[in-house]
Amino acid sequence: MEYFEKSLDNALSKKVANQLLEQVLSSELKPGDQVVENNYAEQFNISRSPVREAIYLLTMEGIIERVPRKGAFIKGYTIDEMKDLLDVRNSIEMLAVERLIKPSEEKKLLEEMRLVVHKMMKVENYTEYTHLNYQFHYLILKLSKSKVLIDMYSKISLPLLRIQIIHFSSNKVIEKSVKEHKEIYSCLVKDDISQLKTILRKHTEDVIYSVKSKLL
Repeated sequence: MEYFEKSLDNALSKKVANQLLEQVLSSELKPGDQVVENNYAEQFNISRSPVREAIYLLTMEGIIERVPRKGAFIKGYTIDEMKDLLDVRNSIEMLAVERLIKPSEEKKLLEEMRLVVHKMMKVENYTEYTHLNYQFHYLILKLSKSKVLIDMYSKISLPLLRIQIIHFSSNKVIEKSVKEHKEIYSCLVKDDISQLKTILRKHTEDVIYSVKSKLL
């Protein structure tokens, strides 16, 4: 999935940024691993300039951190930071949901959401499922028609992907998540905003508990 269409004009930089992101999400690159410009320039047979631009973008997005006089490294997150990010996501979603009046009338967006849920049911790996999960929750924000909330959500999306990769690393969790996303979709179709809020809060609590249990 492309995450940098609006952030980068340079096609080579986009390619490198997406490659680095996929390596992080697949755990090929782990927190603390160094990202060396020359290595990626050689891998893609390009100059260091687009690699440097990709690293800069991922630094701004919270995936990479620069250490003075040492270089660029994959950023790690503490459990408290992960919880804060998930709480922020939930708060943004709650604000979005409060703006919904009759989501059932948004036929096009709901059809997109239905197709995402269908793909979730057939997913073959947790990395792919994590991307689909992002698409689903992004559609909730789009239903709100709030550009401010959509932009806020987009700004924390990549760190959230890192966290959710940990959460979705078992088939049992994915099965439970698919069920919850079906329920969320059903609430939107039925305009049941009250139940939707309850499910979304529980959804976030489950992710926080899951991540804590896997890291502690």
